[in-house]
Amino acid sequence: MEDHLRIVVTTRSQRTVTFDDVPLTGPVDRCADGIRLRTGAGHPLPVTVGPDPAGGGAPAEQIESVCFDLFTRMQNLRHVIVPDSGRWYMNALHPITAWRFNREGESAVNDVKQPLFVFTGTDHHTVAALGLIGLPYETGCEILEPVSNRALNVHVRQIGVRFRRGSHDFPIPAHVFSAAGELTEHVFHHRPADRTEPWLRTMRDFADRQRDIHALADHAADRALQPIWCTWADWSSDDLTDELILTNAVRGIELGIGSFIIDDGWFGPGLDSDYATTLDIGDWEPDTGKIKDLAGLVRDIRAQGGATLIWCAPHAVGPAAACYQERAPLLLRDETGQPVMNPTQFYSLCFMCPEARAVMTQICVDLLQRWDFDGAKYDLFNWVPPLLCRSELHQHDTTSTLHGLYLTLQSIDEATRAIKPDYIVELKQNYGTPFFTRLGSLMRAGDAPYAPETNFQRTLHVQSYTPFALNDYQTFTADDTAQDVAVMVIMMLAAGVPAYSVDLARLDAGQTAALRRYNHWYRENLTALRAHREPRDADNQILAVTTPGQDIVFLTGAGGPVTLRPVPTTILNGTYATELFLRVDEPGIWEAESFDAQGRSTGRRALGPGPGFATTPCDPGGLVDLRPLTTTPADLNLTPAPASASASARVPAEPGGAAAC
Repeated sequence: MEDHLRIVVTTRSQRTVTFDDVPLTGPVDRCADGIRLRTGAGHPLPVTVGPDPAGGGAPAEQIESVCFDLFTRMQNLRHVIVPDSGRWYMNALHPITAWRFNREGESAVNDVKQPLFVFTGTDHHTVAALGLIGLPYETGCEILEPVSNRALNVHVRQIGVRFRRGSHDFPIPAHVFSAAGELTEHVFHHRPADRTEPWLRTMRDFADRQRDIHALADHAADRALQPIWCTWADWSSDDLTDELILTNAVRGIELGIGSFIIDDGWFGPGLDSDYATTLDIGDWEPDTGKIKDLAGLVRDIRAQGGATLIWCAPHAVGPAAACYQERAPLLLRDETGQPVMNPTQFYSLCFMCPEARAVMTQICVDLLQRWDFDGAKYDLFNWVPPLLCRSELHQHDTTSTLHGLYLTLQSIDEATRAIKPDYIVELKQNYGTPFFTRLGSLMRAGDAPYAPETNFQRTLHVQSYTPFALNDYQTFTADDTAQDVAVMVIMMLAAGVPAYSVDLARLDAGQTAALRRYNHWYRENLTALRAHREPRDADNQILAVTTPGQDIVFLTGAGGPVTLRPVPTTILNGTYATELFLRVDEPGIWEAESFDAQGRSTGRRALGPGPGFATTPCDPGGLVDLRPLTTTPADLNLTPAPASASASARVPAEPGGAAAC
C-alpha cells in the first residue's frame, strides 16, 4: 500500500466526517457532509479543512477537532523517536517499546511536544519521519499501527500514526481559523533520498520547516550564552544564603562562569522542603533570613563581572501566600468550582484568562524593576494539570490552555525586554519547540543531576530546534577526577551551553583546573559556538561546528573517526579513548598538539602525508589542535599515514560484508 493520509473531522455536535486514502502528493479537493478538504502540493503538504460553501457546511466554530492519520510501510527498525518535549523520548527508543506508545501522548500546557515521529533503520539512519506542523495548541500524538493490546499485531505491515488537533475539552481555538472558517496545517512526510541522515538532522529539518511556515526566529545575545551556575542541585533551598551565592559567584567568575541563578526558595520554603510545609510561593518577597539585601547581592555580583538571574514561577500561588485571597478568583478551577491543587502543593493562575496573564506579566516586571536583575528563569509550568478551567469567577479569551501559556510568555517577554532589551530568559524544554524558544534566550534540558549521559541526550533534543540549548546544571563529586569533569563538560559543550550546580569551593585543584580550562575555551570560541552542532555520524556521537576557516569537533560516546578538512581543527575528546582515529581525504601534512583535561600540552607531532588514516594520542577529557602545514617542521618527526598498527590494520568492507585477511 502506498503511503497515504486519512483526515477525520469532528464537529461540536460530535458528527464525524472521514476522508480516506488521501494521497500525499496532492493536490486534492473533496467535499463530504458539508466539510471540504483541500491539499496543496510540495513538502510539507498543506492540508486545509473547512465548511463546504456549496453544501451548506457547518461554520468554522463548529469544528471541534481534526485528526491527521499518516500511514507508511513497515520496515525493520533500530529506533523510534516519539513526539516528546525531549525529557522522556529515550524511554521509548526501541520499536517494541514504542508500539506500546499507542496510548495517546498529549502535547499540552504541562508538556509541549514536537509533533514528529522519526524511524531509524538497521543502519541507524532515518528511514521515515511523520509529523504535523501547526500553531501551538492541544495535540494528541499516538501510534495507531502496529497496535499492542492482547497481542502485538504486526501483520498489518504498516506504521500508522495520528496527530489529533483539538479535543472535546479543548476545541481548536478560534484564532487558528481563517476568515473563511478554514483550518490549514502542514503534513510532514519525509523519506530521505539516501540512507545517510541522522535523526538529529531529520528533527532539525522539521524545526526549520516550522520556522519557515510560521516565520519564527530565535534571539540570544552572547551575554545570555555564558556558562551558568545555579543554586538548585547542590543545596536544599532551606540552606540558601546570600553568603553562599556571593562566594560561589566570585569563584565562578574566575572559572569563566558568567551568569548566576538564584533558584527556588529565595522567597521562603521551596519545593524541596518537607511536604508538611505549607508553601507561600506567589508573594515573591525575599526571605531576609536567607538573603538580607537582594538588591545589594545583585549589585555585588555585577561588580565582580557576573549577571544575576532570579527563579520565578509566575503562575504559582501557595495556600499560605499573602496574595492568595486577592488572586483566588483567577485560579484554575475544576468542575466543582474548587481551585486545583497540583502535586507540588500550589495552585495555578489560569492561562486562558487575560486578567491572570496580566498579573503574571506584572510579577515578572516587578522582579526586574525592584531588584534590577539581569534575567529570569521561568519554571514549573510543567506542573500545571492539563485540565479545562471551569471557573465562573473570571473570563476566558481562548479555548486552549497551551495557547494561553504562549500568550503569557509572549506578554512577559515583550514587557521585560521593553525595560531591559538584553534581559536573559531561561525557559525549560517542557515548554519548548521553535514556537516557545523565541520567547526566551535559552531553552534548558530539564533535570538530570548526576546523570551526564541523560543530560546529553536531553540537551541534544533541544539542540534539534535551537542552538541556544542550555544543559541541566551539572554536578560533580569527590569521586570524579579532573578527566571525569572534563569529559562531562565536553559532553555539555557538544550539545549546548554549559551549566553547573555545585559548591565550587569544594572542588579539588584538578577539577577546578578542568572547569577553568573549558569554560574559558568556550567563551573564546563563542562566536563559532552560537551555531547548531551538526552530526557527522548516525548516532550523533560526532558533533561539529563548521566555519569557512575552522572546524570544532566534539566526540562523545564511542566517538570517531574524524574526517579532517584542510582547515585548523580542534577535536575535544568527550570519551575515555586515549587515541583518536583520523581520516584525511586530501594530500597534506598536519601538525597535532595534544592537551590534557587541565589544558597542559602533552606533546606535538606531525601527521601525514595524506590522504590516509592516522591516530594521535589524546587524554580522556583532553583536546587536540590540528593545523594543516605545507612542510614538516624541523623540530617534529613526520608520522606517516597509516600512523599505527591499529590504523594500518583497518581493511575496507561493505556493511554486512566480510574482509579477508
